[in-house]
Amino acid sequence: MRTLAAFGDSITEGAGATAPENAWAARLALELGARLVNKGLSGTVLQATPVHDGRGGSGVSRFRNDLLGPDRAGCIALLYGYNDARYTADPARFNVVAFVRDYRTVLDALLAGGFGPDEICLGSPPYPSNAGLGHGGPGFTGQSRAGFEVYVDATRDLAASYGLFYARVYESMVAHPDGALASADITHPNDEGHRVIASAFASAVRAR
Repeated sequence: MRTLAAFGDSITEGAGATAPENAWAARLALELGARLVNKGLSGTVLQATPVHDGRGGSGVSRFRNDLLGPDRAGCIALLYGYNDARYTADPARFNVVAFVRDYRTVLDALLAGGFGPDEICLGSPPYPSNAGLGHGGPGFTGQSRAGFEVYVDATRDLAASYGLFYARVYESMVAHPDGALASADITHPNDEGHRVIASAFASAVRAR
């Protein structure tokens, strides 16, 4: 059976869904007829974190073990950028330039490690409601909509520059009424939000 690795933060782990099978990664694996290897890790970001932040397990620090290790999957769906975009406490070191730099480190290693461009799909960061932009722990509030969308553009540009598949996650979610896809905790998507994310990945096309 084909295997799918999902790599990301708490949304990939399944936060906000009412049951594990309702989370986007599980829905996508079912759609593809694949066995899921879920490598979502709550609270993480893609880029290397500033020391004072103390959030461990960034995507760039753990991807080799999670994606190139012994339980390596046949294809990968990456959904990072949501927490990266929301973190505003250290703009000099933690910003979209660092995000792109570290995402390139991940992608270069995956391609060098034997994955083909048709086996990697990048999803744009999920849409946070307007209330969600102002809701979060220390450092995770105060981002503007325009500031968040810079990370959406960066992810799309990365997929295009590497010739990868691109899932229009943000673009699909923004088409719904603001807040309609948010769970009760405001931060994570509800079941319908997870369904929309899974659908975006299932309909992904090569980025241009």
